[in-house]
Amino acid sequence: MPLEEKYLQLLSAFLPTVVGEKERERFSLLFDCVVETNNQINITSLISPIDVTLKHFLDSLTLFMNDEFRKSLKDGKKVCDIGCGGGFPGLPIASVSPETPLTMIDSTEKKITALKENAKNLRLDHIFPVWGRGEELAGAKDGKYREKFDVCVSRAVASLPVLCELCLPFVRVGGTFYAMKGMKAHGEVEDAKKAIPMLGGSLKDIQEIRLDENVDLSAFDDAEKEKIKEFISSSRYLVIIKKNKATLPVYPRKWSQIIKKTL
Repeated sequence: MPLEEKYLQLLSAFLPTVVGEKERERFSLLFDCVVETNNQINITSLISPIDVTLKHFLDSLTLFMNDEFRKSLKDGKKVCDIGCGGGFPGLPIASVSPETPLTMIDSTEKKITALKENAKNLRLDHIFPVWGRGEELAGAKDGKYREKFDVCVSRAVASLPVLCELCLPFVRVGGTFYAMKGMKAHGEVEDAKKAIPMLGGSLKDIQEIRLDENVDLSAFDDAEKEKIKEFISSSRYLVIIKKNKATLPVYPRKWSQIIKKTL
């Protein structure tokens, strides 16, 4: 079931320089794949057209409101999505940047299995789904994933101190970690002020993501308009952390240690 045109136009209305005609076609196919996969394997509770458009597609694409992030993809950087779940924000990133090598990691096998199938159906050959725990993959002796990525992204996975220990070991020196956060972003940054430098990083910015409140909503019914307005008014921030030096080999620790004694 392709995504109705009004939802695709909504993506373009918020991000006109990111979502053009080709991208709208990809998102229509992506919606069809997400719904079909969810009918077989429950990977998300959000399956209505408006919810998928806003909370999966558009929310993921707010990364592109950061100029440095957009530029890094144009430069062909290697990107890693940690805790990708059913494929977000990775699949929307791949849909608008089809040349970017994108590794997507999650600890739930069924979600990675579904992601592989969706990537195949969408012909997204530049996506590399990986099943495994982030702390184990980053700490593996073979060093296959450790400090191999120019860009690392993560959305709503854990508190920032925990995320930093999970994600910064994947980022090469000179690279960037983008943590997508909500209204508690500033408090989480304060909580992570010791962890960030300990893991080789430094805070570059906390960018508030603001969406256009004047987008035309005439094509939507009242219930959908309320959802859109609520989404627009929600607080969202992009915490941007630069990797300045190599992460010490002792990090990341085992999950039990990370949770028991957060940096």
